Amino acid sequence: MIERKKMQKKMSSALSRQQPDTRPVGKVWDIPLRLFHWLLMLAVIGAIASGKTQNWFWHEKMGLTVLGLIGFRLIWGVVGTRYARFSSFRLMPRHVIDYIRSRLAGDKSHSPGHAPTGAWATILLLAVLGGMASFGTMAHNDVLFEGPLAAIANGYGEGGFSDIATDWHNALEPVMFAMLAVHIVALLMYRIWLKINLVPAMITGGITGGITDGDEEMSPKPFSKTHQITGVILLLAMIAAAQCLGLIGERYYF
Repeated sequence: MIERKKMQKKMSSALSRQQPDTRPVGKVWDIPLRLFHWLLMLAVIGAIASGKTQNWFWHEKMGLTVLGLIGFRLIWGVVGTRYARFSSFRLMPRHVIDYIRSRLAGDKSHSPGHAPTGAWATILLLAVLGGMASFGTMAHNDVLFEGPLAAIANGYGEGGFSDIATDWHNALEPVMFAMLAVHIVALLMYRIWLKINLVPAMITGGITGGITDGDEEMSPKPFSKTHQITGVILLLAMIAAAQCLGLIGERYYF
């Protein structure tokens, strides 16, 4: 009888590791972070579309929006809520290796915050988009248009840093497309393989899934309304500050 109970317990444990845990965990992503996510997506799409159609006015506006959003994310990664902070990212190689091994072994549980692979993807995407937007402020299109800081980068002369910034801005474009493709593939893998839909969480802020290490401290805590409002104000202020760069210098958009 005892042996039978032990066997049933082992089978139940093995089954729980294979099936996704759909218990509600609660709010994980705060409002400022969710706004950042969707605004960044729209700004990147707008920057790509306007760049391909050579609408330089909107390309500049979208690029500066990306720059402001990246600036906000860097600040919010330090002063934001728990899972928005970079300190919560598990970036050590052993974390990444252990995570990949557990997934390959059939673990379909879901813990709050970024997975180690997701944390690295976030860091790299912020770096690429931030680099493109920063170089874009100093770049030119070889005709009439140039970024708001291009003249300053050139020392108000010719043959300065603007040419280098333009080269880097263009060189990072395929890297950006590759990273966006990886992001989409990862979302599909979570949805199809792990049966975890990550998109609604970035709308509602909540997730479902088991807490992998059983630590109650991993459970999300309620957000402070003051903290949330401060974050939204900071996000809008950073976008506005970035747009002010567009007032520098005289440029021809068309």
